[in-house]
Amino acid sequence: MFTYPKKLKRKELKKISKYDCDEEIKDTYIKYLSNYSFEEFFKYCEDNNDKDLEDLIFKFTDLQLERFEPNSLIWVSHVLINFMIYFDVNLDYGEYYDAYASAIQFTVLYCAMKMTLNKISFDEVQFPEPSKICFEKFFSECPDFRYNLKTDCTLAYKSFNNDFDFTAEEFYLKIKTHFDECGY
Repeated sequence: MFTYPKKLKRKELKKISKYDCDEEIKDTYIKYLSNYSFEEFFKYCEDNNDKDLEDLIFKFTDLQLERFEPNSLIWVSHVLINFMIYFDVNLDYGEYYDAYASAIQFTVLYCAMKMTLNKISFDEVQFPEPSKICFEKFFSECPDFRYNLKTDCTLAYKSFNNDFDFTAEEFYLKIKTHFDECGY
């Protein structure tokens, strides 16, 4: 469906290296935001240089969604990418509950999108590979993280304010099965 993070070509990296800006901005773009335009991120950072970088990342990704028709396929794809960005940034900045919540929200939306695109039932949707990677990375870094999976899945499901073709309970059971299989 999408690739995150987008692998930058040597030519793109060379172009970025020529910009006269803080190396932290370049590194942040390469690490988290390669799915978006460096020029736009650079300009956004220049225009908002009084904010901290973590805040800039989140606000910049939210602005990217305004370009697309809400609920269109491209918009949903960018929301999925943003959840992956939120996961990585929050994990790197030590905001563990937010990273965990982003992975769960990503999983809800990914399952719904997979059902719609492939015209399959929720039972036929495989647990998303990107979600597996996120949770493995998360629990490697935070093995003692305490959570209430049923409540967290319900909150993530309801956060979309949408009537998916599956219930919050079905979603919880899919995640719980994966967590049980992995010993989280």
